[in-house]
Amino acid sequence: MMSKILADENVHSDIVRRLREQGHDVLFVPEIGLAGSSDDAILEYSIKHNLLLLSGDKDFGGLIEFGTLWGRGQVILLRHRLINITRIVKNIMEVLMNEKELIRSEKSFVIVLSEAGYRIHRYGNE
Repeated sequence: MMSKILADENVHSDIVRRLREQGHDVLFVPEIGLAGSSDDAILEYSIKHNLLLLSGDKDFGGLIEFGTLWGRGQVILLRHRLINITRIVKNIMEVLMNEKELIRSEKSFVIVLSEAGYRIHRYGNE
């Protein structure tokens, strides 16, 4: 089963397009009337609609990894230093393939994805 994804407004539109081409159901924040919404509102939308949130927002990353939003939702944080669309999409696809069981079974986690690979933070397992 392909993942249902909510791409935050800071995710490059080419990444959204490529994921869609790969068969993923991707909602894009600017396309659903949530552009400019708070991080909290975006996260709540993803939880309410059972979507995996894809974001590159560093401030949001801090809140979700270490702060007030920790323990809520399924999130992939993009931490690539260079914008290489092909590589980023390939990395996202690898995570979606390798972590199918986690995505299916866990209500809350953060996957931090970068050129170096990815690490998983599970709520309650720090």
